[in-house]
Amino acid sequence: MDLRGWVGIAALSVSGVAGASAGTAPVYKCEENGAITYTDRPCSDTAQAHALPAPIVVAPPSRSELERARAHDSRLARDRAERDRADGEWLTQHANRRDREARVRKAILEHRVIKSMTMDEVRQALGEPDRIDGGDSYGTAKETWTYLADGQRRTVNFKNGEVTTTTRKGQRRR
Repeated sequence: MDLRGWVGIAALSVSGVAGASAGTAPVYKCEENGAITYTDRPCSDTAQAHALPAPIVVAPPSRSELERARAHDSRLARDRAERDRADGEWLTQHANRRDREARVRKAILEHRVIKSMTMDEVRQALGEPDRIDGGDSYGTAKETWTYLADGQRRTVNFKNGEVTTTTRKGQRRR
């Protein structure tokens, strides 16, 4: 009989089904070919008997303890779901920022202006404007930059510091 069998007997004796207690029969630890086994019979003349530890008996949880455990598990699940939602939202925002940065970087290199560029990014793409007109419309800061180059006129309109539209003489608004 191996150790699992002894544990089963110990459990039975605790519950009162078996008459013998777990500590009455000796258990022998045997080592054969590098493997350790436990048995109820000595495997050699040098085998030593070992006593089994006393079984740990735990009372089943009360109804209130079960309710507290369920409430705790529910709270952990809500927290985990909220964390996962926040992580997903951050990943989406991060991907959007990286996409925007790539589009803006490409526009700057091509000396173009695209919607949502900041004033600094437009300066990097086109340089300093020839004229700046500003104002306030219903509490929103608006500004128009005008560039005159190669006989063409380019205007860039900003709202709260970001490009809303841009036009070139003879071209439609983008």
